[in-house]
Amino acid sequence: MNLRIAGCILTLYMIAAVIAVAYILFKRSQLLSQLSLKDNISHLESSLGYRKVNTNLASNRYGSWRNQRPRDGTIARIWRGIVDLELDKKYWDQWAPINFSAQYDNKKISQKLKHEMLTDFEYDVDIWSNNGLGEYLWQHILKGEVKLRPDRLYQYGEKIIRKVKYRFKGGNRLNVAFLPDTTEHIVLVLNARDNRTAATAKDWLDGLADLEFIQNAGLVLIGDEMCDNTWLLPYLNSKNRTSLKFIYLVYDSPLVNNVNVFQFPLGVATYRNFPLPAFPDIVVPAYRKYVCNFMGTVYANSSREKLVEILSHIQEKAGRQLCYIKTRQDWKSHETPQSLSDYVSVLKSSDLTLCPVGLNSESYRIYEALSVGSLPVVEDRVVTDSCAETPFRLLKVHKAPVIYIKDWSELAVILEKELQISEDSRRARRADIVSWYERFRQTLSDQFTQTVSSKFFDMK
Repeated sequence: MNLRIAGCILTLYMIAAVIAVAYILFKRSQLLSQLSLKDNISHLESSLGYRKVNTNLASNRYGSWRNQRPRDGTIARIWRGIVDLELDKKYWDQWAPINFSAQYDNKKISQKLKHEMLTDFEYDVDIWSNNGLGEYLWQHILKGEVKLRPDRLYQYGEKIIRKVKYRFKGGNRLNVAFLPDTTEHIVLVLNARDNRTAATAKDWLDGLADLEFIQNAGLVLIGDEMCDNTWLLPYLNSKNRTSLKFIYLVYDSPLVNNVNVFQFPLGVATYRNFPLPAFPDIVVPAYRKYVCNFMGTVYANSSREKLVEILSHIQEKAGRQLCYIKTRQDWKSHETPQSLSDYVSVLKSSDLTLCPVGLNSESYRIYEALSVGSLPVVEDRVVTDSCAETPFRLLKVHKAPVIYIKDWSELAVILEKELQISEDSRRARRADIVSWYERFRQTLSDQFTQTVSSKFFDMK
């Protein structure tokens, strides 16, 4: 009996030993499978030219963890030193549990990665702006959406266009010194309208030279209103690694050559919160209250004084209010919500918008009028000899729906003709203006993204 009991106990011990050995072998096989998968992924990364990411960095310069993603558009995630592949997910949830239990066929992984490269994006380009022109580029031209950080430090957004993922950040507290060291391709949107803002722009451009991780840099700039932008040339023609590959420049600068210096519109005053176009709300109204409008600052001894005088005389002679006139003596950089609402309402209620020159021929008023279907009447003359001989070069190249005049004494004839136009013709013209502006914005978007693709990545 004792022998039988002893035999049973021995048998149980042997079974337990076999189970233990089997479990150890199973866990060893699992571990080797995981390590093999990681090695295969590393091999794929190497063969596809992934950049190496320093995963020991806990945060970027803003103090928040940066979700690393290979620039070729695949969906490999690097998180705390571990690479995870989930081929059925397009974007990563950085807080999802890490799971290596699935078995992947290396050939299928490679084919899936290559498919993602063709259907997603291949490069990252950051757009950093410290002024309102950046918002015009991002929201009005590239039609990207923005969100505001909870601490209101800056706005941000992302959009993929032509295999390039653009990441936008805009705010006057941004500084090029805060660029994360994972940034390789950057477009800066800066303001150099006067000496103070030009000094800040130079600081940003000089700062790029200290950033070894930058491979390509471009610039969109509000240039000097007198068109004196020669200080840009050393940054454009420099042999330094971070020399500018292209410049988009506001105003009719003689530097524009359409090779590496291109012209960009002043656009609408986004810094005053001028709204995005809303096509249905603009075209539907069949009647507009005012034949024309002029709202702006009247400078002493300027053509604006002559405009207001002529306009007042025309209305006095007509015996009724043809145009809405609101002037002020001092320029204001910002509007109140009420004054902005009133301004936009008057534009939408006017068939013509009068656009006299200021320190430069170009003004926000021109593009704001076009965006709501009001026909701009612009003073077609060069304000300073430093600018190109032909004013409004960009608008003329794109055949903008604009009335050009040399002197405001021509206004009486223009208003007389306007009063003879039927309401149906005005409504049709309004739709044509808005349609042109929409095409204009799309053309600028195509040109800008093509410039980035060709100058940065040699993509045709």
